[in-house]
Amino acid sequence: MRTEIIAAAGIVAAAVIGVRAIETREDAARAAKLETATPRAASVTPAATGYWGDEVRIAASPDRQYYVNAEVNRRPARFLVDTGASYVALRDSDARNAGIYTSWTDYTYPVHTANGETKAAFVTIDEIEIDGLRIEGVKAFILKDEQLSVNLLGMSFLSRLESVEARKGELVLRG
Repeated sequence: MRTEIIAAAGIVAAAVIGVRAIETREDAARAAKLETATPRAASVTPAATGYWGDEVRIAASPDRQYYVNAEVNRRPARFLVDTGASYVALRDSDARNAGIYTSWTDYTYPVHTANGETKAAFVTIDEIEIDGLRIEGVKAFILKDEQLSVNLLGMSFLSRLESVEARKGELVLRG
């Protein structure tokens, strides 16, 4: 388990470094536009059983990434969908907003970011929901806000869905 957590920390770090590197290469106008742009709302289609939330479609943003508004413990949070991240990575401010509180002693997992080495806290989130697709007991890393520019929706959430498929400029999540 410890090896998995350390490996996951490395993957989260690589994702954070990648996101940071992209942001620093963008010109100021594009970066400002990206930060202020509201992700397109994910549309939901009814399942064959008549229940909503069986499928969520997320349109690609202008930077060809997939951003989604989700709820963490029923509180809103914006995520970049990152299939290369083993775990969900959550900014400390969004974690607190969702009722997840960490102390400085919880930050024991080393993570390398564009801003240098930092420590992350490892937690289990009660639930993450995207337009009716709800996963409970999601493993995640919490990072300080200055170390993570956007929350990452990693495989600790995505692998528990029925399928994740990118096609024709959109990402399709099925529960």
